[in-house]
Amino acid sequence: MQYDIWAINPAPDDDILRANASIAGAGALTLLTTSVSPYGTGYKLAITSAGNDSGITFTVVGIKVGDLTGANTTEVVTGANAGAATTTNYYTSVSSITASGASAGNVKIGSSGSLALPRTRIKSFYFVGAANAGSVSFNLNSPTGATLLKIDTPAGSGAFSDSVTIPGEGILTTRNNRTDFAVVTLTEVTNVTVFCG
Repeated sequence: MQYDIWAINPAPDDDILRANASIAGAGALTLLTTSVSPYGTGYKLAITSAGNDSGITFTVVGIKVGDLTGANTTEVVTGANAGAATTTNYYTSVSSITASGASAGNVKIGSSGSLALPRTRIKSFYFVGAANAGSVSFNLNSPTGATLLKIDTPAGSGAFSDSVTIPGEGILTTRNNRTDFAVVTLTEVTNVTVFCG
């Protein structure tokens, strides 16, 4: 039986939604794109402030990874003091981001951290290691945080796997929960390509 297969390289982008610029006042921000990541995958959002924006909030409206209803959710994030404030949810797309006031300096908005996979099956993956031994792990994002798959990677810059093939139908990233998903965490790995379908 043939399945549609897609591939993704986890690569958060800290200004994919908004380039570094000041915010003049309260209101909806102009976004460069509404897509955070393809194929229903996603990341937490990072709102990075050059100044002290702890006195303002950012209201994010978007579609969370794993939400099979496709409905928008709303999350309010308090700005950071010369740093990044991140969302609690992982987003695959964003409808709008609204600031409650003017920023103290430049602000950029993008994706951050580990990649979240929607309901899919992990078929295989390829990785390039770093100087130190590390790992590639896929964990269920549920109260248990169960490990679906973890591969330890060898030490040595440029150490790689031709491909880690998973037998049978692959590994399902959800467990009968309409909002469940898996998180891909890389430790001492410079690059990975995940094949799903």
